[in-house]
Formats: sequence, structure tokens, C-alpha cells
Amino acid sequence: MSRKDSPERRSFGESAQNVIRAVGAGLLIGLPLLFTQELWANGFVLHPHKIVLLLVVAFVVVVGYNTASGFRAEGSALDTLIDSIEAMGLGILVALVVLVLFGRIEADMGIREIAGKVSLEAIPIAFGASLARSQLASPEDEPEEGSRDGAEEASEGRQIGPAHRLFVAAGGALLFALNVAPTDEVVVLGMEADWPLLIAVMAVSLLITLALVFYADFRGGRDPHPGDSPMDHPLGETLAAYAISLGVSLALLWAFDRTDGVALPAILGMTVLLGLAASLGAAVGRLVLGDGGSEGNGGNEGGNARSEAGS
Repeated sequence: MSRKDSPERRSFGESAQNVIRAVGAGLLIGLPLLFTQELWANGFVLHPHKIVLLLVVAFVVVVGYNTASGFRAEGSALDTLIDSIEAMGLGILVALVVLVLFGRIEADMGIREIAGKVSLEAIPIAFGASLARSQLASPEDEPEEGSRDGAEEASEGRQIGPAHRLFVAAGGALLFALNVAPTDEVVVLGMEADWPLLIAVMAVSLLITLALVFYADFRGGRDPHPGDSPMDHPLGETLAAYAISLGVSLALLWAFDRTDGVALPAILGMTVLLGLAASLGAAVGRLVLGDGGSEGNGGNEGGNARSEAGS
């Protein structure tokens, strides 16, 4: 009996596939931090309220990603919430198993230390799980050829406005910066950097992200032609996304106690340098989700139009 002939079997098979994809994507994104000693230590050293705050922010980001990409093509708001809870729960479970396998969690450890380590390590894994459906989907998940209604619904589900793009940018910035913020290197670089270097880093961050999103012609890139609102202008969106990246960087530095007892110039230096990684994450986040519609593919369409005009 084929999968199409057995709804129950198909439902079970699809559920199993979704879990496998979520675990795989979670490990692809979260594995580097599972090998990071600073994050193990921060799981025990950080105050519980900071860890809880990071988990809350991470859950909000996961909900936002699931809203934009969708674990289920025709899911409701309740489905999105359930999928987000499942992604966070799966992140916690995978982090716990891997940390036990690595010997980072032992029987004589206190609940406080175990919960802190697992909570911090679960964040990037949950991010990966939330992206599993949209980025690691099987060709069978795509609308069948000739199913115009399904294709239109999928396209409409992927269309996002300026506010949602910035939300996605914040999620990508958080994911990328989370890989760097717990390390000592960002503190050393921030304290040693002088103002000309920081200005150069800011300029490079803006130029790279502007080029990646609007001019590199990546799939999911944006149309470089200005729209009606400031947020539909390449420079306007790039500046807004970079400001959000700096905010995310500063928040992470505070969460990991990197700003305690540190002079303002050093904090600014750490924020700007960490902002380079965060801004790249913000750009990648927007590219990964794109718009799925005419606006999201505007860069490609614009490029094709220019090519046709030139020929």
C-alpha cells in the first residue's frame, strides 16, 4: 500500500520525518556551541534570570521563524505555537543527550548547573529545528505540479512585510552573535580596538550586508530598487537591520556578563565587533526566508529584466 493510500501511515511517516529533520538541522546549527567551553561555564555562572530571559527571547524568535516559514503549510496560529513549543522541547532534549554523551553532565551535578547548561545549549538547536521544515523539506512537501491553489497559498505564506523582515533579522543576528558572545576573544578585541578600526568595521558591516541582501542576486534576495517607504529602500533596511544587530550584540554582552565593570569605550568596541557577526546573521536570516513572492524575488526579476533590456 502506498503512502497516499494510507493516511494514518502517511501521517506517522511525516511526523517521523519532521522530527528527523528538526534534530538534524538543530545539530547542524547548534553543534559548534555544544563544543564551546565558555557556554558550559556560563550555564553555571550566569544568574538564572538572565538564562530565563534568553530562553524567552529565543522562544519568541522561534515563533517568528515558524510564522514566516511555517512547519505546516496550512497551519493555524495554534499550530505555529505548538510547533514552536515542540522545537524548544526538542532543543532541550537534544542538548541534554549530547551534553551527557560529552560527559558535561554527571550524576553528582546539581539541578541548577544542569538546567543552566541545557538551557543555553538548547537555544541554537531550537533555532535549527524551527528552520528544518522550510529549508530541509522533501520535494514531496512541495505543491504538486498543476496545483495552482497550493502554490499560491505557499507563496502567500512566505510573503513578509518590513516589520517581519526586521524581526527575522533580529533572529539571525541572535543566532550568529550567540556563537561569539560567550568567548573571551570578543572582550580582547573590543578592548584593544581603537576608533578608526571600529569605524572601519561598521562600514564593512554595512557594505557587506547591503551587498548580500540587495546586490548579490542570492535566492531570497531583495529588489535593489527603492520602494514607497523608507524600509523598502536598500539603505533604509540595511541601516535598520544593522541597528538591530548592534542592539542584539549589546544585549548578549550584558547577558553573558561581558559589560560588568567595563569602561564605556570597551563596551562600544565589543558591541561593534560582535555586531559584525550579528549583522551577517541578520542578512542571512532575511535571505533564508526571503519573501517567496514577487517582492522577495525582486532582485532576480530585476536582474532578468535588465538582462533582457540589454539584449
